[in-house]
Amino acid sequence: DIKGEVQKCIDAGVKHLHLDVFDGVFLDSPHALTFGPQMIRAIHDRFREDDLTLDIHLCVHRPERYTKAMADAGATRIIFQWEAMRGDQLRTALEIAYAITLAGLSCGVSINPETPISAIYPLLDTGLVDLVDILAVEPGFGGQNFNPLALQKIANLRSWINDRLTGRGIDIRILVDGGVNNKTSRNVVEAGADILVAGTALFRHRSGFAHAINELVD
Repeated sequence: DIKGEVQKCIDAGVKHLHLDVFDGVFLDSPHALTFGPQMIRAIHDRFREDDLTLDIHLCVHRPERYTKAMADAGATRIIFQWEAMRGDQLRTALEIAYAITLAGLSCGVSINPETPISAIYPLLDTGLVDLVDILAVEPGFGGQNFNPLALQKIANLRSWINDRLTGRGIDIRILVDGGVNNKTSRNVVEAGADILVAGTALFRHRSGFAHAINELVD
């Protein structure tokens, strides 16, 4: 019941939804298959008056194919996967980032746990990207444990942004996804994260969604 789950988020005060789109190709698994632009459109239209931010994480093969469709569906931001870039990674990433911003959307980039944060510095230096999604688990499946190596990656990125970009008026937010719960959230924020994405910790909490939200906020 997607409508009911989104309503549950809104009732708890959530205004920012992070929606993972997997195509079963980039992550070569029949289980890594979620939904497409039709679902984004349905959420956008049903909850139009709630002024939700819809971040669409494209963990897909050839993400450039989805830019216009997601923009038309009502996405606020498209986050593409760095490891999905083919050939010259930076050149491909720049082309996608430019297409996303040209469509009137905010643009983000996501990196897997094993990817060094420095790999995306040249992309961030262009100012086309306003958010970095640091994955603290392997993409594709919920319920994994938080990888503590992500904390150093967050801290390094925060320091680099402050030193390199802030003085130039480039504002990049850090989002952390994977294994976020009431035991890991404080360390993530202290390392420099701005936005926390939680799934299992909220939707499978034994005391209910609202209680889980309060735990994270506290």
